[in-house]
Amino acid sequence: MTAADTSEPKAWLVRGSKNSGFDQWMLEQGLTGIDFREIPDLSTVGDLASMRDLVREVMPHLTPGAVGNYAAQLFAFASRIAIGDLVILPVRHSGKLAFGVVTGNYSYRVGDGTLNHVRSVDWRLTDISRTAINQDLLYSLGAFSTVVQISRNDAAWRFWQIAKGAETDPGARGGKTPTSVSSEAEAVDSDDAIAEEGFDILRYSKDRVLGRIRELFAGHRLSELVAAILEAEGMTCKVSPPGADGGIDIIAGSGVLGISAPTIIVQVESQPSHVGSEVLDQLGGVVGQHQADHGLLVAMGGLTKPAKEKVAMQRLKVAVWDEEEVLSRIYKHYSVLPEEIKKDIPLTLAWVIDETGAP
Repeated sequence: MTAADTSEPKAWLVRGSKNSGFDQWMLEQGLTGIDFREIPDLSTVGDLASMRDLVREVMPHLTPGAVGNYAAQLFAFASRIAIGDLVILPVRHSGKLAFGVVTGNYSYRVGDGTLNHVRSVDWRLTDISRTAINQDLLYSLGAFSTVVQISRNDAAWRFWQIAKGAETDPGARGGKTPTSVSSEAEAVDSDDAIAEEGFDILRYSKDRVLGRIRELFAGHRLSELVAAILEAEGMTCKVSPPGADGGIDIIAGSGVLGISAPTIIVQVESQPSHVGSEVLDQLGGVVGQHQADHGLLVAMGGLTKPAKEKVAMQRLKVAVWDEEEVLSRIYKHYSVLPEEIKKDIPLTLAWVIDETGAP
């Protein structure tokens, strides 16, 4: 079976497996894969009708609708995804997105305890901040289906711009309109998948909150939000005024005066792009200059690889919060955050069924 020809690369969400441990395995092995382990080798299945027959034979308990749904996803993975297409993997342990380019045709792995159905991928970027993606495409990325083509609103071109180095989603090009699938063989479009199987409301809700933070708490105001979180955790904070701050956005400490140990120098970077090791060097210098106990770097877009390595060597001296950590602490302390912050981030607690497969 060979990948279908295409004049313009497509964009695909491939979730892999409900077992999140396979996320890192795929990144390390240079593979994308799917966890339909009941299904045998697909390399001889030539069309969608034959794929339905195979699914019906192997999984006779499925309803006709489920047979068609599974068959469409399997056929897309084995045949419709083309070499050169873009694959997007939500990396669940980090909350980031990985972008890769498909480099090989479908292959079947036997008996090694990993994913059986795989394709080789050149993973170009593995820690893209979700705040770099506009809400319409984040909604599409929330589809529960294992294999989904994301075609709405010029999605493929927009994802490619990020894969090529754009810091944020540029939005649809002028004149582009939402697209929809036109044939039965392509019935794994994100809109159809969400209509049939729903979407990850927990992840989408987080993305909405992060989007609100990006919109209303950019620049200096993010320092005010971080200070409010630290104060909710028992610290006393002094926020530097807007403008040049000498590498100090917040000074936090214990006690009434805020100068008792532990004392923390905080530097806040609100941009969705990665922060480099030079920022850590600056923070470390300021921590030493002021004889503080620790440094905290808030980097909403995460760190470059060299910066991560530097943090690993300074883990007892410097801590890093990314967007997921900031969000987690907002949830934890929301009830005691200042009213002006609650007004801009209005949240309500709701219990829903967790259908992500998480333990």
